Amino acid sequence: MNKKRKKTNFSLSELILLALAATILTVGGLMHVYAKNEEVKMARKIDAAKKEIEQYEEHVLMVNVKIDRRLDRYQLKEDLLAQGSTLRETDPSQFVYVEPEKDGMIEASAQ
Repeated sequence: MNKKRKKTNFSLSELILLALAATILTVGGLMHVYAKNEEVKMARKIDAAKKEIEQYEEHVLMVNVKIDRRLDRYQLKEDLLAQGSTLRETDPSQFVYVEPEKDGMIEASAQ
């Protein structure tokens, strides 16, 4: 009438394969987490480097602006006048053109 129900037991080989599969899945998951973590660290380093480059570019621009302000001929003229400097503009006729030869140097010193 009633048949005995067969209780299925796992064999030793099936248990070993199941443990091996679980180990492989666990190691794969850990490797994935490690790779993602390294990717995030690298992205942060790249962002930090980009920010540092932008800061240096801004600093270079500010230095160029300061240089341009210092070399502004009209501002320079006003600053010299305000300081009471004896420097004045020169006429182009005051320049002595010297040839880069030995005789040219002698001629310039003779004038």
